[in-house]
Amino acid sequence: MKPCIVLCANTSWYLYNYRQATIAALQQQGYQVICVAPSDAYSQRLQEATGADYHELKMDNQGSHPLSDALLMLRLWRLYRKLRPSVVLHFTIKNNLYGTLAASLLGIPAVNNVSGLGTAFMHAGITQQIVRLLYRVSQPRAFAVFCQNSEDHDFLIREDLVPAQKLRRIPGSGVDIERFSPRPISKPEARPFRFLFLGRMLKDKGVYELIEAFTRLQQSQPAELWLVGFSDAANNSAIGAQQLKQWDSLPGITWFDATDQPEEFLAQSDCLVLPSYREGLPRSLLEAGAMQIPVIACNVPGSRQVVEHGRTGLLCAPADSDSLHQALLEMSTTDANQRQQMGIAARQHVAENYSQQLVVTEYLAAITAALAEDNQAI
Repeated sequence: MKPCIVLCANTSWYLYNYRQATIAALQQQGYQVICVAPSDAYSQRLQEATGADYHELKMDNQGSHPLSDALLMLRLWRLYRKLRPSVVLHFTIKNNLYGTLAASLLGIPAVNNVSGLGTAFMHAGITQQIVRLLYRVSQPRAFAVFCQNSEDHDFLIREDLVPAQKLRRIPGSGVDIERFSPRPISKPEARPFRFLFLGRMLKDKGVYELIEAFTRLQQSQPAELWLVGFSDAANNSAIGAQQLKQWDSLPGITWFDATDQPEEFLAQSDCLVLPSYREGLPRSLLEAGAMQIPVIACNVPGSRQVVEHGRTGLLCAPADSDSLHQALLEMSTTDANQRQQMGIAARQHVAENYSQQLVVTEYLAAITAALAEDNQAI
């Protein structure tokens, strides 16, 4: 049997929704795969869907208390000592930071994925300083670090957060272009133009600006907005269920909880909107593009790597409801044939640059290289 590979993330939901293809590819190569994540509603489903072993990890996703984080590193160290994986794949920030430190103490190669620099790097303060220090201490100990866009790549090197020789760029978690394939958009003549927001309900995703811009749009023309995603996420900028229910009561706005079938919502929408302040490589933009659905996003790192303004969608200014309103108005009044051409161009762009298989290939190559280096060291 080939060596054991651990995938470690801050939720089972993440591994279930974003890493099943990687797990399947590893298993096809003969590796034993173990998933490590906190227990949630997706832990059992993850095991059933992949056949991988699962170990629960207790962690506080939202807090940043030093004692809590020290205990997390200790738990990871104990777990890795028990499982003795040949390589650990880390996803999400705390797992990247503390998991790498724990693995390095045991001589286990770690391959990390920086999916985006996120809230900790958006706001100056003590938290940002601590996170920077943790990057500088932990990431040189990793075997390889993946990031998802060129601007994050340059930032991580420029700020001396990740050694240049360890940093590689990959196309996010990739998208399954067979699953997310074009479908006829369900649009009865009586239905207004429908916008879709698909993602975590966070302030930093620009949801407040979206509500304001959409409300203004409704003053000039009929439109609908579907919000699809978790409430009360484990994040400092989380939007609570009470606020989402209040928005849900407004004319034209409907909030749905998170879904495992985003393609069903995309197939009923005319345009995806993601007004996030910063992204790694947003999965929802890739999924929409693969389904030939035009998008609106902010002109920020991550999003502007996916969206070609005027060709596959529209870019607007971040944290600017006026700019977003203009983009909503332009998209909803654009000729249907022109929007269709945007969608066709988006599908081509995603298929050529962001296929899920490209990501899987990079991970297999990194694991092979890590095992080869480890064998040489022995």
